[in-house]
Amino acid sequence: MSKEAVMSMRGIKGYFIFRQASPFDVTQLSVNLTNLRELVGPYHVHNFPVPSVRSGQCSNDNVGGHWNPFAVDTTSPTYPAGPGSTHDKYEIGDLSAKHMSLSGRSAFDMTFTDFNLPLFGQNSIVGRSVVIHLVNSDRYACANIYSMILLWLLPTVGNVAAKLCCRLVLI
Repeated sequence: MSKEAVMSMRGIKGYFIFRQASPFDVTQLSVNLTNLRELVGPYHVHNFPVPSVRSGQCSNDNVGGHWNPFAVDTTSPTYPAGPGSTHDKYEIGDLSAKHMSLSGRSAFDMTFTDFNLPLFGQNSIVGRSVVIHLVNSDRYACANIYSMILLWLLPTVGNVAAKLCCRLVLI
């Protein structure tokens, strides 16, 4: 199963692609972002999808906090400050702490393996949002995580197949 969040907000362009073959497999996270202008840092999966026509789209009122269905205590002195711990020690949605911050970058293109980022079941990230924060942790840009629905159409004339991908683009 593949899910995608396409980012096109406040000048930031790119995508997050999440792939998990089954509930028993790890999730591959591919992140490709441009025009970060060294302004941003953390990025997370948040509780709710981004509303399409509302002011403050990325606000706490709209998308909620970080996706944390296991109520991991982020204020505990044992909460990992960055990458290097097992993924069960983090909030499910704390992508930058598990993998790598966007701080100091103008572009970012990386793929990570995540052992605790489900696309299946009650703790799935599907239908939620990804929020990119400024270095000071203010919310800056966001996009929804949607299915990459591939629909192959066989035209009646010729043998060219058209691929349609269902996703939300924020502008």
